[in-house]
Amino acid sequence: MILDQISEMHCYIPTLPALKTVIEILASGKLETQSLGSYKTDDPRVRYNLFTYETTKHEAEEFEIHKKETDVQILLKGQERMDIASREGLETTCAYEESKDAFMAKGKKLLSYHAKNDTFAVFFPGEPHAPNLIDEQPNQVVKVVFKILM
Repeated sequence: MILDQISEMHCYIPTLPALKTVIEILASGKLETQSLGSYKTDDPRVRYNLFTYETTKHEAEEFEIHKKETDVQILLKGQERMDIASREGLETTCAYEESKDAFMAKGKKLLSYHAKNDTFAVFFPGEPHAPNLIDEQPNQVVKVVFKILM
């Protein structure tokens, strides 16, 4: 997992080279005018989803876990909390779905990340995370999640 300022994302390119594509898309400004939806990039390992929602839950009931893809989650508007769970003692609640590259599990929360518009979170395969949580008060969020095939 990586939690940092967007301005520092370039520092992680040696660890995750596909971040170069993420940085290029962020710098292009096209996310500000693009319609909500799913998009491919010139890099076959990288795709992204642009969407909006209202944060409604105070606590994570389940954590999402991927097997093949790394999530790079960035808020464009609003704020939210993301909880991260321990990998130990996870109890699967929804079986793995290949098409979504995800399964859901209950687990013990380790920490909370308070996402803002100038930060990003990277969740590697196997890292349990629960986004979409209320941070202080319910909030309308616009978010982009880059999916990087590992």
